[in-house]
Amino acid sequence: MSEGNSHFLMAVGRIDGGLPIETADNCLRDVIAAVQRTGKRGSVTLTLDIGPNGELGFEASCKVTARAPNVVFGKSFFFMGRNGDLTREAPDMQQLGLMKGDRVNG
Repeated sequence: MSEGNSHFLMAVGRIDGGLPIETADNCLRDVIAAVQRTGKRGSVTLTLDIGPNGELGFEASCKVTARAPNVVFGKSFFFMGRNGDLTREAPDMQQLGLMKGDRVNG
């Protein structure tokens, strides 16, 4: 590896004030968390596109993509409370008028 500045890092670091590096870093954290949780592979790709800009210049742009493994989420079960709010506690069946022998509509 050459001593001194890296042309690649210098170019990427100057596009949008280093936003591609920050974005890639955030993507890397997310992918690592998903890989750790699932045990499956993921990836982060930073693409540096170079094109001509006049006779002597070049333009550079970046694209960051991430592919995190799908995390399979577990299930939770809920009940509807008196005010329509979700609750984890089973309602008292007698209070809801669902027990045998309860009168419905008088």
